This record gives sequence, structure tokens and C-alpha cells, in this order.
Amino acid sequence: ENGIDAESSLQPEAAPYASVLIAKYPFTDEVRAFADSMKAGSRLILLNACGADRLLTEKFRVNLLSDDLAFVNENAVLTAEGALCAAMHHADFALTGERVMVIGYGRIGRALTEMLVGIRSVVTVVSRREAGRLQAMARGAYASSPESMKPLLGDARVIFVTSPDRMLDKEMLSCIPKSAHIYDLSSAPYGVDHASAKEMELNVRLESGIPGRYCPLSAAKCMYRAVWRIWNGGKTV
Repeated sequence: ENGIDAESSLQPEAAPYASVLIAKYPFTDEVRAFADSMKAGSRLILLNACGADRLLTEKFRVNLLSDDLAFVNENAVLTAEGALCAAMHHADFALTGERVMVIGYGRIGRALTEMLVGIRSVVTVVSRREAGRLQAMARGAYASSPESMKPLLGDARVIFVTSPDRMLDKEMLSCIPKSAHIYDLSSAPYGVDHASAKEMELNVRLESGIPGRYCPLSAAKCMYRAVWRIWNGGKTV
């Protein structure tokens, strides 16, 4: 199959001959024009999409990178390692022995908790699910529900927010000392009220797209393997 990477220089006249388009979504105007000129039934591999609009799915065979479970799990580990790298770079203290809070216990939260427990941080996981809290405790962390986390915020030296739900609103932020380091790893609309955090002069960093910034080679290999699996019907490289 002829694959055209949308990040390279697009040549509109090549569109009718391309049977695969690998691109970020939503499209830029240039990529949209290219896709419009492709033949119906061609394959689209969307790199960062949560979904595709109806017109795309009616015309193309659409695959989402986020549907590849191996990619999602590997990307979560890379994100967690990048988050630790960010915290170690910006803090003037070691994470070993420090009180660290992980808000959200999805794939990234689980990977992050494993790494933090491994370096002997004192970890508290905040999870809505009782099963998540039990899993976190089984791995050597403390656990709390969101409803019970407020009095715990004042003791955390480092807080990682992995949930895109607004977990740290103005009320919760008011409980956090200015000496704490907060890392928002979530996607929009973000788990931290950044406007309020700025007003309060809290030390908050939005760390989105971590793998591509902290370990670009590993991130590229991870993405390549996922695209290969999708392109080749689940076969590994």
C-alpha cells in the first residue's frame, strides 16, 4: 500500500494514489484538502484522535491509535517516566521518602504509582473507584477517595494529576502550600484550575504530550509499532 505521512510535504496531486494516510486529528486545512482528494475506501490512521466525524467514517476505513491496547499501555509507561523526569528536574529535593500524591488511577496513574513506590516515595493515590484504591494499597501506596483527599493535600510535596476531570478546583487548591509542586498530566479540559492556581501563585506545570518531549525516540518507536500493527492487521514488527 502507498502510505503518505501527513507531516511531510503534501502534494495534492498524489492524493488519488494514496491508500493510507497517517495524520493527527483534527486535520489542518492542508491535510483535510488532501484527504478529500483521496479515494473512498482508503485507510486513515489517526494518531491522536478520540473519535472521527461521521463524514470520515463513511468515506474511509478509520483506525485510531488509541484503540491499540499495546500502544496505550506502553505510552502510559513513557508518560509516567517522563513525569518523574519533570519532577526530578524541577524540584530541589529527592522524591525518595517524600510525600507524593497521584490523583487518578488509570493507566498513567498506575504506572506512576509503581515507579514512585519503587523509589520509596510515600505515595497516596486518589481514585474514585474502590477497586482502584484497593489495587493501589496492594502495591504499597496509601489511598483516598476524592471526597476525602482535601485534608491530605497540605502534606503532599509533589502532586501528579492524571485525571482530565477538574480534581483541583479553587477550593482544593487553597489547601495546597506554595512549596508544593503540582504536575498536570491530563488533557483538556485539564484536572487543575490553572487560572486559580496562577492567582494563588502555586507551582503548577502543565505537562501534556510528555513522551514526545522527554523521550522522543522511544515515543516514535512506540507509535511506529502501533501503526505497523494497525496497517498489518495486528501483526507485530
